[in-house]
Amino acid sequence: MIIDNTNPYVGLRPFETDESILFFGRSEQTLELLQRLHQHHFVAVVGSSGSGKSSLLRAGLIPALKAGYLVDESDHWFIAIMKPGQSPLYNLAEALLRQIDPAVSDATILLLVQKIKEGGVDAVLHIILPLRKQQQINFFLLVDQFEELFRFSIETNEAAKKDEAIDFVNILLELSGNTTVPVYIVFTMRSDFIGDCSQFYGLPEALNKSQYLVPRLTRLQLKNAIEGPAKLYAGKINPALTSRLLNDVQNVKDELPLLQHVLMRTWDYEMKKDRNGEIDLLDYEEVGFIDKALSVHADEAMIGLNNDEKHIAQLMFQSLTTTDHGGRKIRKPAHISVLERLTGATADTLYEIIDHFNEDKRSFLIVNKSAGTGDPLIDISHESLIRQWETLGGWVDAETESAKTYLQLSNDAMRHKLDRKGLLDSTELLVAVNWRNTTKPNETWAGRYNNIYTEAIDFLDESIENEKTVKKQKEEALQKAMDAEEQIKTQQEEALKSAELIADEKKNSRRKTQIITAGSFLFVIAIVASVIAFMAYGEAQKQNKKAKADRDIAKKQTEETLYSKNIADSANKRINDIVDSLNVVLNKLNPADRAKLVGVQKQLKAGTVYKIDVFYMQETIDVAKPSGESLVATLRASFPNYNIQLRLLSIQANARSGYGIKENLIRCEADEADVANKVLGVIKGKNIFSSQQPRLQIINYPTPNYISIFVRNN
Repeated sequence: MIIDNTNPYVGLRPFETDESILFFGRSEQTLELLQRLHQHHFVAVVGSSGSGKSSLLRAGLIPALKAGYLVDESDHWFIAIMKPGQSPLYNLAEALLRQIDPAVSDATILLLVQKIKEGGVDAVLHIILPLRKQQQINFFLLVDQFEELFRFSIETNEAAKKDEAIDFVNILLELSGNTTVPVYIVFTMRSDFIGDCSQFYGLPEALNKSQYLVPRLTRLQLKNAIEGPAKLYAGKINPALTSRLLNDVQNVKDELPLLQHVLMRTWDYEMKKDRNGEIDLLDYEEVGFIDKALSVHADEAMIGLNNDEKHIAQLMFQSLTTTDHGGRKIRKPAHISVLERLTGATADTLYEIIDHFNEDKRSFLIVNKSAGTGDPLIDISHESLIRQWETLGGWVDAETESAKTYLQLSNDAMRHKLDRKGLLDSTELLVAVNWRNTTKPNETWAGRYNNIYTEAIDFLDESIENEKTVKKQKEEALQKAMDAEEQIKTQQEEALKSAELIADEKKNSRRKTQIITAGSFLFVIAIVASVIAFMAYGEAQKQNKKAKADRDIAKKQTEETLYSKNIADSANKRINDIVDSLNVVLNKLNPADRAKLVGVQKQLKAGTVYKIDVFYMQETIDVAKPSGESLVATLRASFPNYNIQLRLLSIQANARSGYGIKENLIRCEADEADVANKVLGVIKGKNIFSSQQPRLQIINYPTPNYISIFVRNN
C-alpha cells in the first residue's frame, strides 16, 4: 500500500518497503548489496546524513529479498526492522516477536528481554530456531540508524545502559556468526560515527570485512529519481526544471531528502494552485527552491500556532536536539513525560502540536512506543530538519549557549564548594543572571546535562547577595573619598590664610620685601593648589557621573574603584608637590617664620594614602596563593582607596629582602576578618604613623596559610 496516493514523492522521511515502485535510481546499488549479503552475514551500510541509506535498504534491498532472493535453497525470509533507540534490547525483542505475532503483548516482550539479558544470543536463537525447522526460513535483521547506540552508551552515566549496549553489539555479532541458523544482519550508520565503533570489542573488525559505503547518485540516476515517480502518476516535469534540480542538488547537504521534499512540495503546488499541466520552474520557485523549501515549510507550520503554542514548540524542539561532543547537531529523543516537565504543557497540548508538525505532508516528528512503559518517545524524523530549518538551527545554537553557561555555573559552584573559587565576580554574575532571566531553567532541563542544579542556583543566589554587599561598600568608600577631597580643599584654604597672616605680621621695613616676596610666593602656590584641587574635583565628578550612567555592571564597578584610587593618588601628588615648594621657601626664612609654616606642611600631609602588600612564599604557593587572593579581595572591599597588591616572594628575593618575611610565615588562628581589623587599626592609629616616621617604614602582620601582609604610608 502506498501511503500517499496523491503525490509520488515521499518528502523528508525515508521510503518504506511498500514504496519500492517509487524508488528510482538505486537498482545498481541494490544488486551490489545483494552480492555483499551473499558473501557476508554482517553488512554495515555507511554514508553521510541524507545519502539515502535507510531508503536503499527499506525500498531497495528488502523488496528484493521478498521478491525471492535465494539463500541456501530457500527464498523465504523472516524480516525484522528496528532502531536501537533508548532501549536496544527491548527494541530487538519487539522487532522479532511482532514479526511472529503483530498483537504480541508488552509483557511477552519484556519477558524475552529478561531472557536475553540472562542467556544472551541463545535466547534469540531459541525464538527463531523453530521457525527455521518448520518453514526453512532465512532471517534478516535491519538495524537502522545504528549511531543511536553510541548516544545511548556514551552520553549516559548509568553502567547498566552501557552494559546493555555492549550486550546488544555482542548479540548481533554472534547471531551473524552462528552456523545453525542463517541470520543476516545489516545496519545503517552515518559515516562520521565510524570512529565511535572502536568502543565495542569486535565491531571494527566486522566492519572492515563487509562495510558498504553508499555512493552518490550519478546525474543519470538523479534524473531517474526526479522524473520516474512523476511518470508513474501521469505527471509531466518540464526539462528546464529537471536540469535546474540536477544542478542545485549538487550544492546542498542532505541532498536526497531535500530533493524528495522539494519535489513533493512542487508537485502539490502545481496540482493545487498553478494547474498549468506541468511541474515547472515557477512552481519550484514558489516553494523556495531546494535550499529553502524545507525551512519555508517548517515556518508555515509555526504560523499556524498561537503565541503560547509557538513557545511550547520552541522548547520542545530544543529538547529534541543537542550538540554532541564532536560539535554535530543531532537528534535527542525524549519521552512525552519529560517534554511535559520541560515545556510546562500538558501531554494533550504536546500531541496537538506534534500532529500539527506532521500535517500537510511535513512528517517532521515521530511518536514511538518506549519499552512497554506507556510513555511514548518523541523524535525528529530526520536530522536534515535540524540543519536546514533556519529557525530550529537558531534554537539549537541558543540551547547550546545556554547549556555552556549552565555547565560553567555548576562547575564554578562545585569549585567554590571545594574552596577553589570565590563567588562570581561582576562580569560572571552579569552573564549568569541574564541567562537565568532569559531562559528560566528548571531542574528537569538541567538534568539533561548534570544533577547539581540546586547547588548551582544556590551559588548564583549567594553571589548576587555578595555583589549587593560589595556594591554598598564601594558606594560608602566613594563617599568617603569625596569627603576626603573636600577636607583637602578646606586644608588648602587654611594654608592660604596662614601664608597671608605671615605676610601681615611683617613690620620691619628691612625684612618687609623678603617677607612679602615669600608670602607672595606662598600665595601663588596656595592658589595653584586650590585650582588644581578644584580641577581634580571637577574631573572626578565628571568621571563619577559617567560611571553611574554606564549600565555595564562590571565596567561601572571597575571605574568606581579606579575613581576612588585616582582621587587619592592625584591629591597626594599635588600635596607633595606643594610641600616640596614650601621647603624651598622655608630655607629662606628665619626660625620664627619657619616654625609657623611647619604647621601648614602637617596639614597638607594629613591626606596621606597607605600602600598594602600581601606576600606569599614560593615554597607554599599551592596553599598560600588561593588564600592570598581571597585576602586581597577582602582588603580591597574594606579599603578601596588604598593600593593593595598580591605579590609572589621568591626564595631568592626573601633572602635579599631583609624584612624577615620567612620568619613571620607562621600559622595563626586569626581569620581574614580579624586580619582586616588589624590592618584598619594600623591605618587609623595616629600613634603608629606619626609625622616623624620615615616614609618607607614597614609594619608586618602574619596571616594564616603562610602569608605576610605589610602596610606602609605611601
